[in-house]
Amino acid sequence: MSELESHRIVFAEFELDTARRKLYRDGRSVTLYSKTFDLLEFLAEKSGTVITKNDILNRVWAGQFVEEANLSVQISALRKALGESKDAPRFIVTIPGTGYKFVADVHNPGDTPDQESRELAARDEEINKLAAGRIGESRSDQRYALFAAAGLGLLILFGLAAYRYFSDDQEKRIDSIAVLPFVSQNLNSGNEYLADGLAESVIYSLSGLPELRVMSRNSTFRYRGSEADAKSIGLELNVQAILTGRVVQQNDNLSVSAELVSANDNSVIWGEQFTRKMSDLERLQTEIAEAFSQKLRPKVINTGIYPADRPQLDNPETYRLYLLGRYHLNRLTDDDFRKAADYFQQVIARQPNYAPAYAGLAESHHRLSGYNAVSPHHGFPKAREAALKALELDPTLAEAHATLAAVKHLYDWDWPAAEAEFMRAIELNPNSSDTRQTYGFYLSTLGRFDEAIAEIRRAQELDPLSIEKIAGLGEVHYLRRNYDQAIEHYHKVLDMEPNSGFAHWATGRALLANGKYEEAIAAFRRSIPLSGDSPDERAELARAFARMGRKEDAVKIVDELKRMSESRYVAPVSIASIYGELGNPDLAFTWFDKAVADKDFLLVLLKVDPMFDNVRADARFAVILRRVGLPE
Repeated sequence: MSELESHRIVFAEFELDTARRKLYRDGRSVTLYSKTFDLLEFLAEKSGTVITKNDILNRVWAGQFVEEANLSVQISALRKALGESKDAPRFIVTIPGTGYKFVADVHNPGDTPDQESRELAARDEEINKLAAGRIGESRSDQRYALFAAAGLGLLILFGLAAYRYFSDDQEKRIDSIAVLPFVSQNLNSGNEYLADGLAESVIYSLSGLPELRVMSRNSTFRYRGSEADAKSIGLELNVQAILTGRVVQQNDNLSVSAELVSANDNSVIWGEQFTRKMSDLERLQTEIAEAFSQKLRPKVINTGIYPADRPQLDNPETYRLYLLGRYHLNRLTDDDFRKAADYFQQVIARQPNYAPAYAGLAESHHRLSGYNAVSPHHGFPKAREAALKALELDPTLAEAHATLAAVKHLYDWDWPAAEAEFMRAIELNPNSSDTRQTYGFYLSTLGRFDEAIAEIRRAQELDPLSIEKIAGLGEVHYLRRNYDQAIEHYHKVLDMEPNSGFAHWATGRALLANGKYEEAIAAFRRSIPLSGDSPDERAELARAFARMGRKEDAVKIVDELKRMSESRYVAPVSIASIYGELGNPDLAFTWFDKAVADKDFLLVLLKVDPMFDNVRADARFAVILRRVGLPE
């Protein structure tokens, strides 16, 4: 049959409401996973027609690379929901070697009320009865009467749901949420950053709500393309609700269907559809966040997600450039940091008063220096300048405070000012896992290990699937000289990501400090091919060789690092530490002096890192400590 124009499709005892994305069986809701619903919708639209597996994959998983096994899993789940089996199909017939055929008698119900409207009418009648006969009997009845008197229509349904889920008198309140990557239903591959950007912006917007714990993008975006349901995701991330979104582009309109799903029973708590012109993209993400926050926390309705006077971008092309900047920033490679900086610069050129673009530019330059892609003098001052400009335009921008804190810590060595900026950033956005981790690193460089562990554990709660957060706990234990505990955390990372060059490198450092030289060398050798052209792994291998007495091998690597420094930045501290292991303190402190001149950020580790132990007794070490602003 031809594709149905109505949003309702009826077959046998089932009613499929494609507008509300619900399936009913004899009037009762049937729970379907998102992809299972998409599959049923497509099959029902093409009822009576043989559909190839490729056609289904291209429709249901548009723009994604998935294996055919995913389709088999969803067909099985759909058959189970419809009460049939492969051997005794009622609706879905397998066409061997080709695909599937939906054989139900599908029809359009015409003008008959849909299931949700029938439920609403019944509920409305019930409410009116309650209002007429029981006003004043109890607090709950008074609320029902007010709803009836107001005649709020569809809002009555939501009012009851909100009363059940979100009332201040209700013990079961949602205080934690994960925003999954939005599904781009018909965006081409070149525009998928729009869906990512909308989801990321909603995450950031919701993170400002003080009583709501919002999972980090790093953890939630791992579920891209996943068929896991809200219940299993909620269990893994330890959250009470999952926010999902589907993005559809229709000419110059963009439609986003957002749903809040309970992680307790997969029920839909709240849903709303937002349709705006492409020119209103920035406002669209704000409206989604504000609508959700109002439903979840009635007390913050009047506070707003953003300050009222924060400028909005003036045209869709500028917002597109901003989203591209965020997209590349989150890809975490040197080239992408450079691309991100370029996009943010373009946004600033178009609209110089847009603070988030300066904050993004600041973070791009900070990461370039923090990843040793450029020298500290090249990246950190630019990061500081952009962060200060962002805060001049908007003092409440948490990410700008966080970047400024990192610059004051790693480059300016202004320790009190750095901590003040970290605290301000966390005050403005308590849900930023990255800020909490970098603050934890700051605390560990001062030897405040208990506080550091508390912060990084909090970061891990917000970002439980992040290998960076797990490794961060390992780093604190390493600096605290709890090497076995450090290795335990690094091994957890390797269980999740066996090809993590960083985890192999970090494991090697802990093994080296613990006197297990051969194992350390093996770990460093595994890390080198996994880490690109990074000099850090080679430097640690050289230290291990020197510790074992293989001085020629160590010197060979030092010479290689010096040649490498002619074409890219190599941290002078790395070379200084090798000369310290080789028993040449004069050369070591020559390179320490160069590190101070270069503002090598590894110097913030002088007080705590075991790699400096063999030069701590030298009087010149105390001088370096003072120059960095660290107590002796």
